[in-house]
Amino acid sequence: MRDHERGGQRPTRRQVLRGGVGGAALLAVPQLLAGCGDGGKGAGGKAATVTFASNGGALQKAQEKAYLTPYTQANPGIRIVQDVGSTDYARIEAMVKSGNVTWDLVDVGGDFGTGDQEALLEPLDCGLIDCTAGEGGTRYRVPLHRYASVMGYRTDKTPNPPKTWAEWFDLDAYPGKRAFFRVSGPTGIYESALLADGVPIDKLFPLDVDRAFRKLETIRSSLIWAPSPTDTVRLLADGEVTLASVFSSQAYAMAQDGAKIGVVWNEYGLGSDYLVIPKGAKNKDAAMALAAYMAGAEHNAQLSNVYPVAPGHPDARPDTSAPTYDFLPSGKGGTSFAYDSRYYAENQKMLAQRLNEWLKK
Repeated sequence: MRDHERGGQRPTRRQVLRGGVGGAALLAVPQLLAGCGDGGKGAGGKAATVTFASNGGALQKAQEKAYLTPYTQANPGIRIVQDVGSTDYARIEAMVKSGNVTWDLVDVGGDFGTGDQEALLEPLDCGLIDCTAGEGGTRYRVPLHRYASVMGYRTDKTPNPPKTWAEWFDLDAYPGKRAFFRVSGPTGIYESALLADGVPIDKLFPLDVDRAFRKLETIRSSLIWAPSPTDTVRLLADGEVTLASVFSSQAYAMAQDGAKIGVVWNEYGLGSDYLVIPKGAKNKDAAMALAAYMAGAEHNAQLSNVYPVAPGHPDARPDTSAPTYDFLPSGKGGTSFAYDSRYYAENQKMLAQRLNEWLKK
């Protein structure tokens, strides 16, 4: 799962799992002298440098540990450079249109990579990459991991937390401030309001945006809008709010640091992040090979073992003894829904405009 604008329209969803690192910085994963294989070297057998763009913080550190370092160990001819700035969709578009593409492999949200956006991307080598495995995979994007948006609460202030969004929206039963991440992407704002208003969980899409805003209006005075997922859960950890819509991975990270935070695994949303290759990437073949490693069934669960997101590949199996296992957004009780990534990709500008207009009222 962002603090920045994507496409100049809204804060990007892409700080979903950030640990608070901001700005665009480049980090090199050192070449290590063990292992074998060419990992997709450049033309003529020359060593390739792959620039991997993600969003910094705890997530990208975990991606480095789970994927990038093991990959360079197995492929010493490959050098991986990381861009830890926001993977802004507008930046991808600008790179492609200018012909100066500096990213080779990019971690994007579910609201990117379908429809007209496919023109900005290289088609994936589906003989090498298991393109369509997992939720929302196509020949232009492959699922990397799954995240969950859940009801979060202060364990010291809410001994009997709400079990449904209808209860979460009930100011009489649960007085106090609530927090949302201020972004119109697949993070749960509209879905939580619609569920609270009685929409069946299997009938959420296409979203009834008017109905969602009418329900949000009933708790407007009690809402705090946070600029990033990290800030959303920090409001909860600091006691500024008693309830929040949070990402389970962020809640896990704060709880590990001693914050009095609990989450409710019911009526939670499941979304996916994807790997894409911008059109005109200078190291396309090497990027394909790295994407195949990261998203394939054999290695995909390595991230889940060090960071609490579920694998994107349905056949990837996390280590049940890993400390993150109980926090993974899979196999949990209660009801859940999947974010319709195609709906969000096709409607992101409209949703951003509607949210901004409502907030300004």
